[in-house]
Amino acid sequence: MTKSAPFKLSLTMSASPFPLPTVLRAELDERIYNELGQWAGHADIYAVEESSGLEIACQLNRTANSATPAEARGEYALYLLVKEAPASLRTVLSLHKKERSQLGPKDRQYNPWNGLPGVYLDHQEDSARVIVSIEGQLFTRYLYSPMNGKPYYYPLIGPDGKTLIQDAPDDHLHHHGLWWGHDDVNGHKLYHEFRGEGRQIHRKFMALFGGPVFGQLTSLIDWRSEDGELLLQEARSVRIFNLPPESRYMDLTTELYAVNGDVAFGDTKEGGFPFIRVNEQINGHHTGTITAANGKVGESEIFGSVTEWVDYSGRLLRSMKREGGAITKQYTAAGISVFSHPENETCASQWFVRDYGPFTPANFHFCGGKMLENGQSLSFKHRLYLHQGDVLSGQVAERYREYADPQHAKLAVIVSS
Repeated sequence: MTKSAPFKLSLTMSASPFPLPTVLRAELDERIYNELGQWAGHADIYAVEESSGLEIACQLNRTANSATPAEARGEYALYLLVKEAPASLRTVLSLHKKERSQLGPKDRQYNPWNGLPGVYLDHQEDSARVIVSIEGQLFTRYLYSPMNGKPYYYPLIGPDGKTLIQDAPDDHLHHHGLWWGHDDVNGHKLYHEFRGEGRQIHRKFMALFGGPVFGQLTSLIDWRSEDGELLLQEARSVRIFNLPPESRYMDLTTELYAVNGDVAFGDTKEGGFPFIRVNEQINGHHTGTITAANGKVGESEIFGSVTEWVDYSGRLLRSMKREGGAITKQYTAAGISVFSHPENETCASQWFVRDYGPFTPANFHFCGGKMLENGQSLSFKHRLYLHQGDVLSGQVAERYREYADPQHAKLAVIVSS
């Protein structure tokens, strides 16, 4: 292979404003993917706008954010992390490569991930957890010990290093930050974590990798009764993008498979795919406001409604300063939104929300329960958006439009002569 890339990219941006930073995707055919991968070898790829010299991090990827119980699904794609607008709405990007960082965590330090570039996944098998850092700073942990009733993610670090979610609050010990569960699966309970209940068991990772644009965790999870009977299997995929704390994305794909007979999800409000418990400081009882895409505000208006997204925004305590004997509290405005993909069934866009902090886009109570016959499957796609400011200054509506219909930019491959 030659030193220069075998391809260039043509990038066409929409004239209408769109939020930055953002992530773009170029779909590749298998031949181009293989040639580009052979050219890059073990190096990282980046793009350069030929007219301005603007550099854009890239990531070649063949693992989709989706899986069956047997394996992760595939894709052939090149992802671009665009942090600032190119000089022209129509531009050409040349592709280059550079040596990939070989740095790893430095144990027994205050921040073992300091200096690690991109999204780094530190799999600590002895502790049954994966630490996810973004540009050298902790973002979240995936906690999957079999001693827990269910695997979950906590914290989710946003603006000013503050978490937007909370784990095991006093009023609901089974609320674990970002989690999945249902309290009636073929009559078995897999939600509250009381004695004698079923459990979700992390079986294995089908994808576990980081990169300059995103990292991904795809887990196979058994849902088992209190007696160990296999009720269903779930492929849970979480893609975490290398975006700053002020505007951070997590893409979730939940896939439920009836692999051992019919699966009946009962009509109960105790469940969600996924469920989020927001930081107490930004819930509706404290500084927070709950806003939905349909214009409704607060629990009483939003509960049970069908809408594209819901956002909790409020103020998080950032620091306290003592001045002349008086203590001044300083706050940061921040929020967390959940977007429901337009391809989802209605049941994945009908919202359970509470002022005190838990919410989910997919609660089977509103559809009277859900039935999967043996061999059938059910899938949902959602995006979590952590942002600075409130629902307006955080551009929640604009960010949802980018997710639902990413037509603000088009990428095309140009074969170099």
